[in-house]
Amino acid sequence: MSPFRNVMLALVLLAGVHTRAEVRPKGATMPLEVDENGMLIVKVRLSSKKPKAQDREFRFILDTGASLCVIDPSVPQEFLWDEPEKPSGGTSSVGDSTGKAIATRIVCLKRLAYAGMVREDLMAYRMDLKGTMLGRLQDEPVDGILGMNFLRGTRFVLDPTAAQIRWWQDIPGHRVPLSISQEANPTLTVRLSGTDVPCMLDTGDNGGFRMPGDAQASDHPEPFLYSGAAGEVRQGKRVQVGRIEAGGRPWVKVPLDLVKFGEGGALIGREVLLAAPLGLDFIDQWVTFTLDAQGHLPYRVMAPRPPLAWERKAGGKRLRVVPVNPSSRWAKAGLMEGDEALEVGPLKGGALTLRAVRAFSDQGDAHTWLIRREGKTLLLKVPGAE
Repeated sequence: MSPFRNVMLALVLLAGVHTRAEVRPKGATMPLEVDENGMLIVKVRLSSKKPKAQDREFRFILDTGASLCVIDPSVPQEFLWDEPEKPSGGTSSVGDSTGKAIATRIVCLKRLAYAGMVREDLMAYRMDLKGTMLGRLQDEPVDGILGMNFLRGTRFVLDPTAAQIRWWQDIPGHRVPLSISQEANPTLTVRLSGTDVPCMLDTGDNGGFRMPGDAQASDHPEPFLYSGAAGEVRQGKRVQVGRIEAGGRPWVKVPLDLVKFGEGGALIGREVLLAAPLGLDFIDQWVTFTLDAQGHLPYRVMAPRPPLAWERKAGGKRLRVVPVNPSSRWAKAGLMEGDEALEVGPLKGGALTLRAVRAFSDQGDAHTWLIRREGKTLLLKVPGAE
C-alpha cells in the first residue's frame, strides 16, 4: 500500500510556492529498481547546506500515492533547511493507506536532483520509514519517498520489465484523461456496474483495484489482508468482477478488493499499473495503457507475498511472521503471527532474506518452514500453490 496520504491541502499548495524546477531535459532514461514487494525504487541526489560538501545519493520510492515527498530521520540534518522563515519544523499528520493518522514534521529539502530535474526548497514529511511496517518489509529500507510535489509537471513512461523510466516520453496505447485530486494525487475515473468511480493511481500500492464496499452480494468472496505505514493490519474481501472500464476499454475478469468504509479509499495499484509499460503525463493529464493481445486493458496477478517482516533490534535482526491471511497456504501450514523463520525451503542463514523467500515462494512448490515458537523449534509443511 502506498504508505502515506497528505491530509492538508494547504500544505500541498504551499509546497508549490517553495518548489523551483530547472528547464526540463529531453528524453532522459533512468534505471528503475523493483524491490522485493514490487515497489519502484529510484536514486536521487541531495545537496548539503554545508559549504563545499558533496552531494549524496539516496534511495527513494517513486510513489504517486504520496502527495508530498517523505524523508527518513536517518538522512542527516545537513540536507534540510531549518531557517525560521521556512516551513521547516511545522507539525502535521498524515493518514496511511488504512486511514490511520500518523504525526509528522514538515521540513524543506535544500536541493533534490533526479533525471536532470532539480527541486529546491522542496517540502517533505520528516518521518520514520525504516522503523515502520514499510521498512520492515524491505531487506534494505529506503531513505525517502518521491511524491507528487516532485512529480507534478512531468511526463514519463514506467517500464519495469526493461527496469527503466523514460522521462519526457510517451507510448502508443489506450489514452485516458486523468484529474488531480484535492490531495494532489492522480485520479482515474473507472466504470463499474454502471457507476463512475474516481480511483487514485497509486504506484505505492501492491494490489490492483481497491474500493470501499460490501461483498455480501458477491459469490465466494475471499479474505485479504492489508496494512499501512502505522503497521495496523486489516482484513477486507476479494471478489471477482467481469468488467471494469476506462475510456471505453475494459479490464476483464479481474479481482476487486473491497474494504470497509473509512478504512481506505478507491485506488488502482501496481497489479494494474505495472502489468505493461505505462505512460503517465502530469502536464496534459493523461494515462496511457498498453493493451494486451485481446485489446483489453492490462492486469497482472502477482503471487501472494509470504507473511514475513524484519524485526530489527540492537542485538541483530530476524524474520518474523506477520498476520497470516486465513485462506493462504501459509495458514494451512499452521504459521502464526510472531513465529521466527529459521529456514524456508533451502534458504537459511545469510541466504534467508525477504527477496529470496519471495522468489522461492513464487515458484509455487510445496516446501517446509523451520520456525521457532515460544522457545520450541517446529517443522511446518507448506502446500503448493493452487
